[in-house]
Amino acid sequence: MDLKALWNKQPTEDIPDTKELFGKADAIKKQTRNKLIKLNLMLLATTAFILYIGFNIDNEQTTTKIGIVLVVAAMVSYLIAYNQLIPMLFKSDMEGSSQEYLNQLIRIKRKHEFLNKVMINIYFALLSVGMALYMLQFALRMTHAWAIFWYTVTFAWIAFSWFYLRPRGIKKKLKPLNDMIARLEAVNGQLGDSE
Repeated sequence: MDLKALWNKQPTEDIPDTKELFGKADAIKKQTRNKLIKLNLMLLATTAFILYIGFNIDNEQTTTKIGIVLVVAAMVSYLIAYNQLIPMLFKSDMEGSSQEYLNQLIRIKRKHEFLNKVMINIYFALLSVGMALYMLQFALRMTHAWAIFWYTVTFAWIAFSWFYLRPRGIKKKLKPLNDMIARLEAVNGQLGDSE
């Protein structure tokens, strides 16, 4: 059985253009990189705003200061972890083989999975505890009904973000990457069969 002859008989429309795949993969990486840059700007602005509030509001209780520190720590740790993706996203090896490019995309996917499983858990834990401690000073000045209302609203939003927005965002982020990896694996499988 001559595999080379079988490969040559295969219709050409079944063989995707690797340059086109690399271009689409680069577009996905560029889109991810741009989202990461926007996330950096947004979290840095939010952190600066929180620090401004922390320094300009009379924080009578230590819990308020600890809350501010925890919220800022959540945002900074999230940024530090996510910014480890930047070198991978700026690295583009269009001249390499499709296997090397596939391996690069798989490394990016694994990093995304780690960040989505571990770092987001740390982020939400620090943010939740920080918000609870920060709000304590102001909740003590309110009636019990208002304090319960504001804690409920705040933690309902965090729960909504955790249980609904987070899984949806993770799927949305990973879907194009998973699709591109599957397509490159198919190309590598076809090219591997031809050798």
